[in-house]
Amino acid sequence: MITTTIDVSAIADLGKRFVTLQQADTLLRSIAVPMQGITRERIHEKGLKADGSPIGQYTKSYLKLRQSDKYKRSSDPKVILSLTRDMEREYRVIPLSDTEYGLGWENPLEAQKAEWAEERFGQVWALTQEELDGVRAIVQDFIQRNFE
Repeated sequence: MITTTIDVSAIADLGKRFVTLQQADTLLRSIAVPMQGITRERIHEKGLKADGSPIGQYTKSYLKLRQSDKYKRSSDPKVILSLTRDMEREYRVIPLSDTEYGLGWENPLEAQKAEWAEERFGQVWALTQEELDGVRAIVQDFIQRNFE
């Protein structure tokens, strides 16, 4: 599974306060769910890596396959990591434990495709700075609603 580490230093002082498991779960879900949609759009629609640069360009032979009658995809050579749409359909919020969620694939084939893509193109599924700022905003909102 591709993992993303998020520095949530904004909640470092919450150790002094009582956070219920339900509150922690609510916070984690309110981070994971929008990040799933945001990263899916960035990767599978816009074709951008975590640093904001294009993922890459398809080779002419692969582009020809994408345009075939079987797949009927665009002639745009920009990599969007979507041929059958299985990878993007299977990309989801996955509970890792009672206190952790991740974004990734339960389907081993799709997870393997993601690992291959990162080996070939670099960091694709990590969060961009803008996405990290969105996480910080969610955490700040959580703190204000629950502790201020």
